Amino acid sequence: MKDDLSSIFHKSEFKELLAKYADMLDNHTSVYFEADEITLLAEFYASMGNIKASEEVVDYGLSLHPDNLDILIFKCHNLIAKGNTNDAQCILNTITDQNDYEVRLLQAELYLAQKRTQEADALLDQLYQDEKDIDTMLDIAHVYMDDHQKKKAHYWLEKAYSEAPENIGVLEEMASYHFSFGNPEEAVKLYNQLLDEAPYTLDFWHNLIRCYIRMYQSEKAMEAIDFAMAIDDTNLITWELKSNCLLLENEIDQALECLFYIEKHTTEKPYIQNIIMSIYFIVQDYQKVLEYSDKIIASGKLPYFEMASLYHKRGISHLRLENQSACKEDVEQGLAYDNHSSELYLLKGELHLDEKKLEDAQTAFHYGELFAEDEAEAAAYIGTAYFHNEYWEQALEYLRKEEELNPDIMHSNYYLMAYCYYRMKEEKLTFTYLVRGAVFSSSSLKKEEPVLSPFETDEHFYELAKDIFLKIKSGEINPMEYLNE
Repeated sequence: MKDDLSSIFHKSEFKELLAKYADMLDNHTSVYFEADEITLLAEFYASMGNIKASEEVVDYGLSLHPDNLDILIFKCHNLIAKGNTNDAQCILNTITDQNDYEVRLLQAELYLAQKRTQEADALLDQLYQDEKDIDTMLDIAHVYMDDHQKKKAHYWLEKAYSEAPENIGVLEEMASYHFSFGNPEEAVKLYNQLLDEAPYTLDFWHNLIRCYIRMYQSEKAMEAIDFAMAIDDTNLITWELKSNCLLLENEIDQALECLFYIEKHTTEKPYIQNIIMSIYFIVQDYQKVLEYSDKIIASGKLPYFEMASLYHKRGISHLRLENQSACKEDVEQGLAYDNHSSELYLLKGELHLDEKKLEDAQTAFHYGELFAEDEAEAAAYIGTAYFHNEYWEQALEYLRKEEELNPDIMHSNYYLMAYCYYRMKEEKLTFTYLVRGAVFSSSSLKKEEPVLSPFETDEHFYELAKDIFLKIKSGEINPMEYLNE
């Protein structure tokens, strides 16, 4: 949360710089930029999640300033972030002054990325011995924070705090530490302390808002947003945070209005359009999902790694709108970006079920499970797809699998399993699972939010389930003998 450059990115000087660079790209010309302008542009694109654009700026900058230390260091940071530590080391080795402070700090970061912890520790300790000041302690703490080494980061922050408890930089880094490692309550205290010293610093307000949102304290977040808006009601970071807060309160329309404002004024439209599209996807406004995905695809500026997810949302939307051929195209386009995307293979399986191609669906589902980060979620998706398409045996298999992977949801599936047995004409097992459903998830009988509920479409099954529930309640049925396998 430290080094938030959003305030710089909203200044007119930077907007002019960004427009100058964009014009150069549009006109396919070459324009001179100072080295610090290059790194600022690279920081901007990186902050937008557009790593490809950030790398392109850096490469262009090196064509102008091949030996510039700041640009070379930025390129190394990009390579480390991508896991290309060998390439980063090669570039680092080309830098003439290996004793430069920033070069040594970067070497320590590279050691950590290579899991060479002892060498990193020794280098950072020596760096402090050579430069015994507060900024060095903070830089070392920041390197450890980036490597998720909580204890070591805390050691250096405490050391800095003990020497300079009122130092703005120390307080800011300490607040960032607490937020990053899951203690937003402590971060709130520190950001309020910082705001007492610098009440017009938007970065502090933004980070305070992030803390309140993390703590689900939307009322306090909105109060902080009001203060930030009073300082600058055109700042797009504030508008985005306001949209996040409104989403927390499920105020979808108001949140979208904030995002529309950003879309109108930002230079990086695909970033915000992707957020808008994702909200429409969540609320199942599939026509709007398609509308915004068209805008993003036409721009050609969404980061490469996000394109597979975009095509997944687009494919789901086409399938829900009963356009199977368009869905199929989306799946193939998405897999071209990421052929290990679990969600795209799961969608492909669902599409095959819709086409009554069971074997093809099973193959796609196999890959969906193979690449899944969360096996239980994948099993739930597959079970739902089989259930909706009336493949009762397969649905039962995956409902059971979901229970094994996530026992906490076991009881919520009983009525679904009962319906599978009901449709398979397994009367005894239907009765058993209706009893279990009545005992453990009787609220489903209220027909409230009937996600995947058969009660809305099968009145006979609903009456049967209701009858068993009432008989258990009256004592006519003893449920105990049905609760164990």
